[in-house]
Amino acid sequence: MINLKRLSTNQLITFFLIKLEPFLIGICLFSGMFLDFPGPLLKLLKVGSYLILFFLILWRWKRFAYVFTRDIPLLCLVGTAVWSVGWSAVPGIPELLRAVLRATALGAYLAVRYNPKEQMRLVAWVLGIVAILSLLVTLAHGLGDAPAQGIFRHKNHLARLMTLNAIISLLSILNHRKYRWVGWVGFSLSVLMLLLSQGKSALLIFLVMITLLPLHNFVKQHYKLQTVLYMVSALLAFVASIVILWNLEFILVDILGKDLQLNGRLPIWTLVFDKILERPWLGYGFEGFWSSDAGYSVINSTWLAHGGYGNAHSGYLELALQLGFLGIFLFVLSLLIALF
Repeated sequence: MINLKRLSTNQLITFFLIKLEPFLIGICLFSGMFLDFPGPLLKLLKVGSYLILFFLILWRWKRFAYVFTRDIPLLCLVGTAVWSVGWSAVPGIPELLRAVLRATALGAYLAVRYNPKEQMRLVAWVLGIVAILSLLVTLAHGLGDAPAQGIFRHKNHLARLMTLNAIISLLSILNHRKYRWVGWVGFSLSVLMLLLSQGKSALLIFLVMITLLPLHNFVKQHYKLQTVLYMVSALLAFVASIVILWNLEFILVDILGKDLQLNGRLPIWTLVFDKILERPWLGYGFEGFWSSDAGYSVINSTWLAHGGYGNAHSGYLELALQLGFLGIFLFVLSLLIALF
């Protein structure tokens, strides 16, 4: 047991910072979600997260600077987002850009302090608290036919995070014998909230990830066996793609309850792609498209005009709109480096 009386002032501060660090990082993770909280509370969370992150980075700035510069393509992608303010179709610095910078800094700090398993454990605890709070809010509002959105602004935000937490919890169950009951509680609660949210896209992703879980030991295999398994997986994925395309109407209409235009997404994608080709290389600037004349023309030509907000409903198209083919190239390059 550590005798606190024998510690110097700097050692005492370091000791308490280490103990408080997971809680402080949890606040930063929590503040980055699309929460349906009162305005003053949201503002307090955001300001608090900036201050917390600033002091944590200052505490370990040398190690942070080293890790932050390891992924040059990702660093260039974030830099391009900041730089794009100069050519944005809508002048000004969007609030979301500050959030992206905060998230990037937080991600780098997590890489400094925790290995991947510890990061998953930390995220699981934060999302477990989110699941409990969302369940309490859902029960307080009463169970009905309407989709549950918990503590979030939209049901899809809840569904996506519950899918993530369900998979993390299941991986924890498979890889750790100790405290498996905690993993089962997290998994069960996440699946329950996923079903209550009625997020069909998130549910589909969850089911696909469940089918892929038996392959999670690939990375532990010998190189030659690993190569063979990757080739078999690619072949199975190709066959599955053909089956899905052959039965696309049945899957979309009968199973997912969507139409062949994906609930109006196809017209949006068509118009958005045309707008991308008008400014292909650098895009319209970060968060600059949907408030521009080009963005309004897409909104007014689709169902988004009836109460919707600007959204390409595709992360890749949204990235191409904002940062052009340069942004797509940097993202793909960073992803490939991370994978291989």
